[in-house]
Amino acid sequence: MTVEELFFRVSKIQRLAIVVAIAALLLIAFYFLVISDSLSAIQSLEQQIARIKTDIINQENIEKQGPQLKARIQELKDKLETMVASLPEKQEIEQLLQTVTQLLSETHLISKKFVPGAEQVDTELYYAKIPISLSTTGDYQKQGAFLSGLNDLPRIVNVPSIALKRATGLSPRETELATKLDLIHLEAEISGETYRRLTPEEVKRVQEQKAARPGAPRPPPRKRSGPD
Repeated sequence: MTVEELFFRVSKIQRLAIVVAIAALLLIAFYFLVISDSLSAIQSLEQQIARIKTDIINQENIEKQGPQLKARIQELKDKLETMVASLPEKQEIEQLLQTVTQLLSETHLISKKFVPGAEQVDTELYYAKIPISLSTTGDYQKQGAFLSGLNDLPRIVNVPSIALKRATGLSPRETELATKLDLIHLEAEISGETYRRLTPEEVKRVQEQKAARPGAPRPPPRKRSGPD
């Protein structure tokens, strides 16, 4: 008996159920073999389109802000150049160091170390940073008065770091006085820095050194005049 004969021997309802089952299987197979892959590809494309749209919006915002950003950068550059131009020259740095020494005396701090370090030259803006290493001993109020005095100086003196610890090795008189006044003597290791602008001679020397570096741009050759 063939499949066709078997199919027509069953009842009409059974034949309808078989047709529906076969159709359902075909639809399921079609979904997983064709539609599912297409949906995944569409979803991937939609995500890429969303990212591209976001990039376009970001680029448009940057483009709109471009002139403002350029103007702000130029403003900061001009401000920096003005600040560098206002830095003290070499001879004024010596006066500044004397002022710091005087401030130590006025605040009654004991200075165990006061050493200006080697200058660090900025060859782009033509100024020098001078590190200062200070070691002082005194009570908390004196240390605070000294740091406040540094901040009030007309010239820039930064204090990037300071380390405090309880002072040791005090004399008997200092120990007795601190006990009577209920004071705690502190030792402070202060890392400071100040700045100065380079002199015209130093600027010229830096420019010559930069021009002599390998790969530095050379001025164009002069044109020869007259017959060869």
